[in-house]
Amino acid sequence: MKYFPINLDINGRKVVVVGGGEVASRKVTGLVRCGALVTVVSPKFCRSLGRMKGITRIKRAYRKSDLKDALIAISATDSDKVNRRVHQHAVEAGIPVNVVDQPALCTFTVPAVISKRDLLVTISTGGGSPALSRRIRKKIEEDVSQTFADHLALMKEMRPKVLASTLTPRERKQLFTRMAGQDVHDVLEQWGIRAARRLVRSIFREAVEGRETRTS
Repeated sequence: MKYFPINLDINGRKVVVVGGGEVASRKVTGLVRCGALVTVVSPKFCRSLGRMKGITRIKRAYRKSDLKDALIAISATDSDKVNRRVHQHAVEAGIPVNVVDQPALCTFTVPAVISKRDLLVTISTGGGSPALSRRIRKKIEEDVSQTFADHLALMKEMRPKVLASTLTPRERKQLFTRMAGQDVHDVLEQWGIRAARRLVRSIFREAVEGRETRTS
């Protein structure tokens, strides 16, 4: 596999998108949702980009200086010349760059995404076929129900309590495995999050009490 998978925190960081069409608009929408400070550079903007709030629009042709202080850059223009310039300038500045639909000009690719609150599932074909990535995403999305997001919320809720307990690392691992198991998932699906919360708390108490009994 060519690419190293990574989830990047872009909240409050400058991201530059070159291009003003619908493709650029879709990229910007996803970036804004992640809290990025998005600057879009283009001589003209499509309707959605023109109306979008929370972004900086620079209405002119791209310049090398536009990349100053950027965490990442994305080029989504229909000009091969502009795309290559963005790639070259980003590489020279040490800025990760993605040129839409041109893997050879990318130092990172953007995967297809399934997102349900804190649950994030990504699918990548290494830039080989975004269309196939989307098809696979739709297939997996059918199996990733809201229950998984609720299950994750419970795990995040219990994690600090487990880590602060007197359980050994091995016991904590076993406890986390049990909490993430099918029994809790089944209760979530059948009875909802309140019943599942009671179950994971019961599992936690059982583990802690068992530890105290063994060490007393």
